[in-house]
Amino acid sequence: MTTNLFEDVVVRTTKLGDLPVLHVFAASQAQTKLPTIIDYHGWTNQTATELSAAYQLVRAGFRVILPTAYLHGSRNDGTDLDRHPEHFWSIVGHSVAEFPQLVDSLVAAGITDADKIGVMGTSMGGITAAGVMATQPQVVAGVSLIGSPEPVAFAKDQVAQLPAALQAKLPDELITKTYQQLAKFDLSEHPEALAGRPMFFFNGTADQMVPYQYVRDFKHRFKDTPALSATVFKRAEGGVHHVPHKIQEAAVDFLTASILK
Repeated sequence: MTTNLFEDVVVRTTKLGDLPVLHVFAASQAQTKLPTIIDYHGWTNQTATELSAAYQLVRAGFRVILPTAYLHGSRNDGTDLDRHPEHFWSIVGHSVAEFPQLVDSLVAAGITDADKIGVMGTSMGGITAAGVMATQPQVVAGVSLIGSPEPVAFAKDQVAQLPAALQAKLPDELITKTYQQLAKFDLSEHPEALAGRPMFFFNGTADQMVPYQYVRDFKHRFKDTPALSATVFKRAEGGVHHVPHKIQEAAVDFLTASILK
């Protein structure tokens, strides 16, 4: 990993437009136009859970934005997400849709190089990162850690695992609409969207929260297509829903080599 020494690394709570974020940057480069990574946190996690990766990215030469997901942190309206997991896909959809607003605010402020933007995320954030890569062709490179490039398949399996009585209460129209919305940023339905851009996936083969099968199937279906020529797949045999530090470092190195080259 390339290491730049700064006198300080600043973590600033702020907003980009109306979206709350943590803005992480080197104090000596506060107003410098920099390559920028937007890094998404996981389900019910705090925005600050991504600070370890953010610090490494700043040391490598990036500006880092950690968005607060819809219904999380200061954006929570009182909804108990532990009791209402049905909001999961709506939250992912909000994050994917809000990505251009974050970028526009950063570029307009003169602190982000529009030609050197990357995306990263963990768990729900990893699903978001894959969705951003499916919909935002200007993003140079992406990292999905313990996420999924197949949100439609994942959502269908979640519904199938619900008790029959609960499934019966779900309106068919709502389910169909949800799948249609997810399909718009499903990389397995739009693999050509990667267009040879660098993409890094990491998953544990024994993960029970975001099963490995989705990234495994995606790899087997598309790894030999030109669109995935710069896609890297890493896995931990027997690994669960956890990102080892060495994988986080590898992801930072990947973004550094892909964007700062």
